[in-house]
Amino acid sequence: MMSHRLLCGLLGLLALVIIGPGSAGTATAADPVTIWAGQPSQHTVALTFDDGPSPTYTREILALLRQYQAKVTFFVLGEKVEKYPELIRAMVRDGHEVGNHTFDHCRLTKTAQPARERELERTQLDLDLLGCPEKDELIRPPYSAFDNRLVSYCKHTHRDIVLWSVDSGDWRGLGAQAIVHNVLDRVKNGSIVVFHDSDEKSEKDRRPTVEALKIILPALKAQGYRMVTISELACSQPH
Repeated sequence: MMSHRLLCGLLGLLALVIIGPGSAGTATAADPVTIWAGQPSQHTVALTFDDGPSPTYTREILALLRQYQAKVTFFVLGEKVEKYPELIRAMVRDGHEVGNHTFDHCRLTKTAQPARERELERTQLDLDLLGCPEKDELIRPPYSAFDNRLVSYCKHTHRDIVLWSVDSGDWRGLGAQAIVHNVLDRVKNGSIVVFHDSDEKSEKDRRPTVEALKIILPALKAQGYRMVTISELACSQPH
């Protein structure tokens, strides 16, 4: 039987043929398939991690999340999913959410449409085969670069584009204390915080991110925040 994700992808292809290419410009933040933050009335925060999984740092992060009873969303690269499937299974077992960050971190706005769809659909199929819930179909485009054509594709394949409202800055190579201040000084109700547990080439040192989390997680818990997945955060808002 054809998987739900694969069927959605084929439907999206058909829809794009019908609706045409659309604008090549950046989609607006108000578009209903983009999630930037949760409701300010809810004392919740969504921590997210891009570019993994990493056989070194992701395991350590999972252990910290268990220690502080935090649930998060990992936006993973399909290329690494195929290398480290056991880490995806560990995420799912621990109750975390796993989203699609493309197969090899291409800039979707600079990639031809057939290649963009292959980037997304291969990764989704990998996640499907590893038991990730099909109800949680989230996409975070690399570099936060998206356009109206991607928005249209997501609408017709029943997916959401997830961005962020607080940047930890760990991708810039900051030290742990700078990452801590970037997050704790800016976090508020409904924030979506972006971290990285790897990078597209698995070359960056993410030890500062791990060390920062040892301070951020207990601090958020002490402030009464519930650390939830993107889907749980989005459930509280009209969308």
